[in-house]
Amino acid sequence: MDFRKLEAFCKVYELKSFSKAGLELQLSQPTISAHVANLEEELGVPLFDRLGRTVLPTQAGEVLYRGAKQVFQQVGRINSEIGLLRDMVVGDLLLGGSTIPANYIMPSLLKTFLGMYPSLRVHMTIGDTDSIIRQVGQGRVELGIVGSQPEQQGIASYPLHRDELVMVAAPCLTEGRPAPANLRDLRAWPWILRQRGSGTRRFLETMLKAAAIPIVDLKVSLWVESTEAAIQCVRAGLGVSVVSKLAAQPYLDRGELVCLDVIAQKLERSFFLIQRQGRELLPAASLFIEHVRNATKG
Repeated sequence: MDFRKLEAFCKVYELKSFSKAGLELQLSQPTISAHVANLEEELGVPLFDRLGRTVLPTQAGEVLYRGAKQVFQQVGRINSEIGLLRDMVVGDLLLGGSTIPANYIMPSLLKTFLGMYPSLRVHMTIGDTDSIIRQVGQGRVELGIVGSQPEQQGIASYPLHRDELVMVAAPCLTEGRPAPANLRDLRAWPWILRQRGSGTRRFLETMLKAAAIPIVDLKVSLWVESTEAAIQCVRAGLGVSVVSKLAAQPYLDRGELVCLDVIAQKLERSFFLIQRQGRELLPAASLFIEHVRNATKG
């Protein structure tokens, strides 16, 4: 069985799209389709149900995907172990990061890590906290850094950086309004909220619950999928939001955002390095864990 065809099949399975798989692998869609068709002919069973633009794996496709991922993991392990015999760390490292770690923490960690192991190739997936935890649990990424501690069984976590959440607004939004003294005073202001699944959203819900304010009482004008989108919408004067101080600090320093002092206590959180318990990690993943924990001590 040709590894290139297996790789094409796995990408179609993961992305649920022949065209997206082609873009990911830098191959044409007809080539991807041909690879999958050749596998179906070789195995004598259909691997996908093609329902218009929707692509769903058949039962045979599910079986092949599980087996193919095990094969690729074993090949990666062999390459890594042989590389270690040559005093090299080689291969691919699959990482996941929720939006704040992926944009503000992981780049500097990867710069020093790849400086030590230049033969590595890192593939970084970005999503909300729940999405990255799910992908670590499914084995689609080896390690993740997320914005809240996982509650799922089978996921090990290590606390890393600490961050503060702040309530921010654009100066133009506060003009002509009485200064809010507490969260209740902000219920009638326009709000910009993160989607469900983000660590920031979880902390906001905890904060509102402590103040006995149902989230439905807020006048929500926008729902956004990233911290940067929330900050840019706040800068435009579209509403107030709770965001990472790490991300908001440059805008606060320039006076483009202001903090609203309505939270009684400092709202701090940790970011967590996560992995699936019991999974045998490749050498690159083990070295990355060691690097991250050493870099974030204290």
